[in-house]
Amino acid sequence: MTPKGLHDLNKTLEQSEMKFRSVVQAANDAIISSDSNGNIISWNNGAQTIFGYAEDEVLGRPVTILMPEQYSEVHSRQFERLRSTGESRHKGKTHESQGLRKDGREFPVEISLATWKTEEGTFFTCILRDITERKKTLEKIREQAALLDKAHDAIGLRNLEQNLIYWNKGAEYLYGWAAEEVIGKNADELLYKGKTSKLIEAKKGVIEKGEWIGDLHQVTKDGKEIIVESRWTLIYDSEGKPKSILVINTDITEKKKIEAQLLISQRMESIGTLAGGIAHDLNNVLTPMMLSLQILKEKFKDEQSQKLLNILEKNSQRGADLIKQVLSFSRGVEGERAPLAAKQIITEIEKVAKETFPRNSQIKTDIQEDLFNVSGDATQLYQVIMNLCLNARDAMPDGGILRITASNFFIDENYARMNIEAKAGSYVIISVLDTGIGIHPKILDRIFEPFFTTKEFGKGTGLGLSTALAIVKSHGGFINVYSEVGKGTTFRVYLPAIKTGIQNVEEQKLELQSGQGELVLVAEDEDSIREVTVSTLEKYGYYVLAASDGADAVALYAQNKDKIKVILMDMMMPVMDGHASIRAIRKINPGVKIIAVSGLAEKDKLAKIADTRVRAFLSKPYTAERLLKTIREVIGKE
Repeated sequence: MTPKGLHDLNKTLEQSEMKFRSVVQAANDAIISSDSNGNIISWNNGAQTIFGYAEDEVLGRPVTILMPEQYSEVHSRQFERLRSTGESRHKGKTHESQGLRKDGREFPVEISLATWKTEEGTFFTCILRDITERKKTLEKIREQAALLDKAHDAIGLRNLEQNLIYWNKGAEYLYGWAAEEVIGKNADELLYKGKTSKLIEAKKGVIEKGEWIGDLHQVTKDGKEIIVESRWTLIYDSEGKPKSILVINTDITEKKKIEAQLLISQRMESIGTLAGGIAHDLNNVLTPMMLSLQILKEKFKDEQSQKLLNILEKNSQRGADLIKQVLSFSRGVEGERAPLAAKQIITEIEKVAKETFPRNSQIKTDIQEDLFNVSGDATQLYQVIMNLCLNARDAMPDGGILRITASNFFIDENYARMNIEAKAGSYVIISVLDTGIGIHPKILDRIFEPFFTTKEFGKGTGLGLSTALAIVKSHGGFINVYSEVGKGTTFRVYLPAIKTGIQNVEEQKLELQSGQGELVLVAEDEDSIREVTVSTLEKYGYYVLAASDGADAVALYAQNKDKIKVILMDMMMPVMDGHASIRAIRKINPGVKIIAVSGLAEKDKLAKIADTRVRAFLSKPYTAERLLKTIREVIGKE
């Protein structure tokens, strides 16, 4: 090589070395070289910034002043590797360690160590990066992740293809899948039964508007259907482009059930108001008919007339019972309560079922020997159990087994806390079990709704279970139902038990009790009811004054207060209603005897009537026997 060529080569090498040194000095990372003894021979500006030492403070000193002894261990291992393998250079793996600043503070570092061998000896070069901020960021992320895991909501992150990236503990708890089971999988395939309109709306909304909020129907790992309130937020990258979707889901399944129950209650309240108005008018129609029948039976004694009148009387009573049934469904009307043995009701129903149900249905009963008594209306409870049996029969079109059981059951405080309708105490459980087609889970929560039915048109009104539930609740009890499609259904009726014994008293026909010339004031705005009531009382030995409204009744009482023995007061009248009239009359005579009359047997109405301190309550429509017996009892009270 010519002198000029050699000069050019040296110049090129000098320029390359200058560029190399410039790059090394400009690097933010610490770039440090050491000899085979571990003494520092090279030190850049990045190292000075990170460790706090100037170059002249560290050159020739051991590199262990910058890092713990583990650096020496790595140094020794790589030196030995070069010696044993004969390699000229070796690059170790990047690893994390602890650095030591000039002021004595330790800090986390990321180290990459390279070793090479030359004619002059073995050298080491270390590229070291301060990762303090990275560690803080990672710790913050871990803390945030821990907080997310403590959240009750299900929080998930998915890419734009709906593949899951993140899945918190709340999601694991709600859906049943662990994070490792779902990361990377498609959320649509996991959580939904097909693409619903709401899901399509959510995807479209979050892309177009950046967020979407709404309710979604989803499924869990075990196939359970749930409803969630879902909040979708679009996440953008550093360039402002959409990169992922954050989804936060709150389980509102139970909330929706409660809202549905509230809606049912509101519907029943509305229906009850309507039923109450209709019942009032129908009772006013039936009352004069039922009173007139008694007078006609006394007048026409021949066999044919008596037969026809009995038919009319039975059908009038049936109409009155239908009105009470509608009221019991809509308002939870309480019938007359008396100690009852559930065994007698079940025995009667068993007999009817065996005689009338299809022959391919087996009727079986199982009643506990020492079964407790209950307090209730025998007719209403008979209606409840019979309705359940009829539904069971209809659920077994090809035959099966219908089993009615009754047993004692004690509910403790723990059970009561798990069932909001239950109260601690002794109960009688009456169960109706069938081996029929069962009830699908989708409609199980709706079977007690008024007018809901799965039967064909003309084969059911949907009032049966609604009425049954209202009756049982009015008796202080509750109903549970369990069903499996294709295996059958079990209804359990829980009725509070009582200790009172039951006396076997045969029903006796009430005898008509005549008056002894007492003066009765009848306040009734319905002409037909007033006229028949007056005729009945006069026929059976009473004198009667009649008023067509409350104001008229108050005036008549003021004129005849010393003669009137009892007042028959309708609670719903024009001008002045029963409550106002009673208050006005009590100002004249606080001790006056009053019988309240109403066709609305509602709990709140009865409570208001009770506040007026009346002596008795007479429900429309009433028979002559009931009217005369009530008046006789009130007059006889001191």
